[in-house]
Amino acid sequence: MAMSRPLHKTKTLLLALARADTAFFILPALMTILIVGTVAQRWMGLYDSQHLFFMSFIFWAGPVPLPGGALLIGILTLGLSLKFIFKSRWNRMKAGINLTHLGVLILLAGGFLTALWAEESYMLIGEGQSSPYIYDYFRQEAIITKNDAPIGRVPFDKLKEGRAWPPLPFHVETLQTCRNCEILKRGEITEDEDGNAYQGMARFMGLRAKRPDPVAENNLSGFTLKITGLDETQDGIYIAFDPMPKPIIVTYREDTYKLVFGKRQTMLPFSLELVDFKKETYPGMDMAKAYSSALIVHDGEVSWPVTIEMNKPLRYKGYTFFQSSFEQTPETERTVLAVVKNRARLFPYIGTLIVALGLILHLATLFGRRAGI
Repeated sequence: MAMSRPLHKTKTLLLALARADTAFFILPALMTILIVGTVAQRWMGLYDSQHLFFMSFIFWAGPVPLPGGALLIGILTLGLSLKFIFKSRWNRMKAGINLTHLGVLILLAGGFLTALWAEESYMLIGEGQSSPYIYDYFRQEAIITKNDAPIGRVPFDKLKEGRAWPPLPFHVETLQTCRNCEILKRGEITEDEDGNAYQGMARFMGLRAKRPDPVAENNLSGFTLKITGLDETQDGIYIAFDPMPKPIIVTYREDTYKLVFGKRQTMLPFSLELVDFKKETYPGMDMAKAYSSALIVHDGEVSWPVTIEMNKPLRYKGYTFFQSSFEQTPETERTVLAVVKNRARLFPYIGTLIVALGLILHLATLFGRRAGI
C-alpha cells in the first residue's frame, strides 16, 4: 500500500533532520546567536538579552524574523535524537559512540529543563535575624490584602496601561507603568488636569519613565493608578514603586485594603537565621577577598548550624544557597544569598559522566581493534 503524500513528506523531513550534517548547519547559527546575545548584554542587560536571543523561538531584526536560541537548540536536539534512534549502528564497535551520543542528549535535555524550571532568587538577612522569604531578582508583583489577608496578586508585566485590576468592590485602573522610573517632586500640584486629587505619596512625587538600566536589579519599576468608587477623601491617583516604603491603604465600608508592590516573594518551608557575617579583605585594601555567613537552619522543631562560603553552598530541600554579596550599614551587616531551585541539576553530572564513559569505551575499542583484540 502506497504511503500517503503527507506521511511521505513527514518521513522525508525526519530523515533529513536525522542526517549528521544537520548539526553543521545549526551550530554556526547558534554561535552567531551566542555572540550577538553576549554583546547585546552591554546595552540590554543579562535578563532581557537572555529572553530575547537565547530563550525565544523567534526574534525580530527590524521587519525580519530570525530563529531564536530555543528554536535552534530544539531542532538540534530533535535531529540528534532521530539520528540516535534510527541511524545508530547497534553493535559492540559502536557502543562507545552511541553512549557518548546518549550523554549529549541528556545534557541537552538538562539544559532544556533548567531553562523551563530553574528559579533564581535571593535572600537578605541581617545579623541576629531570621527569614523564610526569598525574592525574585527580576519579577515584581502587586499584592492586594483585605484586612491583612492576601486576596490577589498581579504580576508587574500584566499591569498594562488602561487595564482594570481584578474584581474589587471599587474600581482600580492602571494609568502608567515604567520598567525604570525617575521620581520627580510634585511641588505644589494637588490636582491633575482632569480634577482627580493626588493621594498618598502621589501628593508629593510623580513617576516618569526613563531608559532601562542594563543591570536589571538597578531598575526602579513602578506604576501610577487611579482608584474610584470609595469616597471623596480617597478617590484619586496613587503611585507605587519598588522598593515601596509605604503600602497604599484604603478603606471600603468596614474593610481595609492594602496594596503592596515589590519583588515577587516566596515563603520557604524552613527559615535561616544569620548568626554572624564575616568579610575577609586583601592586605592593605578594602577589596573583599571572601565572604562567609554563619547560619542556623530552622525546620519545624529541628535546628542546626551551617556555614555558607563563596565556594561552599548550602543545599537543602531542593534549594541551593550561595554566598552572593553583603550590605553594610552603621547599625548592622546583612548577608545576601543567591538562591537557586533547579529540579534538573543532576542532568549535567549524569550527562557528563556518560559522555566520559562513552569516550573511554570508544578509545578502548579503537586500541583493542588495532591490537587485534
